[in-house]
Amino acid sequence: MNCMNVVARRRLAGFACLAVVGASTATFAQYNAHKVRLMSQLTPQQMGGSGGNDCWGYTSPSGREYGIIGNYTSTAFVEVTDPVNPVIVHIEPHSQSTTEDMKVYGHYAYCIGDYFNLQVFDLSQIDSGVVTKVNERPYRSHNFALNEESGFAYMTASSQGSGIVALDLSDPTTPTVAGSTNPTGGHVHDAQVVTYHDGPYAGKEIAFCPSGYWRFDIIDVTDKSNMVLLGSDVYPGLNYCHQGWLSADRRYFYLNDELDELNGYTPTTRTLVYDVSDLSNPTLVSEFTSGMTATDHNLFVKDGFIYEANYSSGFQLFDARNDPENPVRVGWFDTYPENDAPGYAHGAWTAWPFFESGTVIVNDRDRGLFVVDVSEAIGARMDLASTTLTAGQSATLSVQRATPGQRVHFIYSLVGGDAWTRVNALNVYLNLASPVLIGSATADGNGEASLMRNVPQGTSGLTLWLQAAENGNTSNVLEETIQ
Repeated sequence: MNCMNVVARRRLAGFACLAVVGASTATFAQYNAHKVRLMSQLTPQQMGGSGGNDCWGYTSPSGREYGIIGNYTSTAFVEVTDPVNPVIVHIEPHSQSTTEDMKVYGHYAYCIGDYFNLQVFDLSQIDSGVVTKVNERPYRSHNFALNEESGFAYMTASSQGSGIVALDLSDPTTPTVAGSTNPTGGHVHDAQVVTYHDGPYAGKEIAFCPSGYWRFDIIDVTDKSNMVLLGSDVYPGLNYCHQGWLSADRRYFYLNDELDELNGYTPTTRTLVYDVSDLSNPTLVSEFTSGMTATDHNLFVKDGFIYEANYSSGFQLFDARNDPENPVRVGWFDTYPENDAPGYAHGAWTAWPFFESGTVIVNDRDRGLFVVDVSEAIGARMDLASTTLTAGQSATLSVQRATPGQRVHFIYSLVGGDAWTRVNALNVYLNLASPVLIGSATADGNGEASLMRNVPQGTSGLTLWLQAAENGNTSNVLEETIQ
């Protein structure tokens, strides 16, 4: 592996013990990011389109992971099981449509837009590289929600009605209209629909509906022929109530407004926090911001973290675990580095976080699919630290949050910048190009491990990038210059 020049390698011979052999190495152009790393990227053109919009994910019974990526003129099915090497499995063309939404029910995918009909795909053979369109229904919709528990999907702002329209998926290849409601007289823009299992609404199917220019609505959609508005609210500075997602305990609904930044109501990106513990009285309890000026778009909540696509400021990640009413920004990846201006012409449309592996897919209007790693931002990685590196003196590398009893390997590189190198023996990707093993230690019962090594004479001024790895996990990367 050509990881360094011969002189530098000899100088560090006492520091490094053994080369790490990677199966593949990939490097990427720099984007402004914090604790979120780019693993791979596909342009809209590579996926058969001219611009990106929404995205969703599917995991096959074998555990392989796939992104369903919306483009203006196509839908691409992309395997991201190996997130550094995505594989386009199938591209399905459709009529020109800036908007698209998609959801999955069992092994069926549903894709729909404002300007193309609902398409139904069979994904049962996707592991073999086969995606089959099995039907096309005469429905068009701006957004599309789906409740896997009930077996119903929901169109919003659709050709079948401007409110919320239920589709029966009893025959998943042939969705049929089961009922509709329009609580605002205007239109419902989007929805998250869930089934309650306890409390006063046990057995009820509830839709949380951002309703555009009108308000935020909560609707009981259990009886498709008699959907009932339970509660609603008009928050200060409502410009366009756009989309949102529930916390895991269903106490909070995190909501975005698509036009408040653009219309000058708020100087920075605003996300609203609703207490929805009383469905008849949703109450705005707080707001939070990234501090950027961009327009917020779609968001999702997973394991106490909020994953937001904020158009020109890209993907923003917030931690709501300790204080769900005041989430803290812990990571970001700017997919549109040109600016952070408000508006919706450029940048990230959706960041989808629900793969079991932790891989996150982001679809950007200009640059398409970004596959990113958020493990450092959410604290899923080991924590690597180092004492000062001084030529001719000993230094100690240490990690926390390793797996007790696991062998931890300490690694360095002389090559900076974002990179991914596969280490098959550990089933990980390192964030280093041309990595070299320093040494190994076994983690104690507290998940801590350390390694002491002598820093060779004559290496002062050299910069190293350091990382630790165990089977299935890696640490953060340290950049250290030898004194």
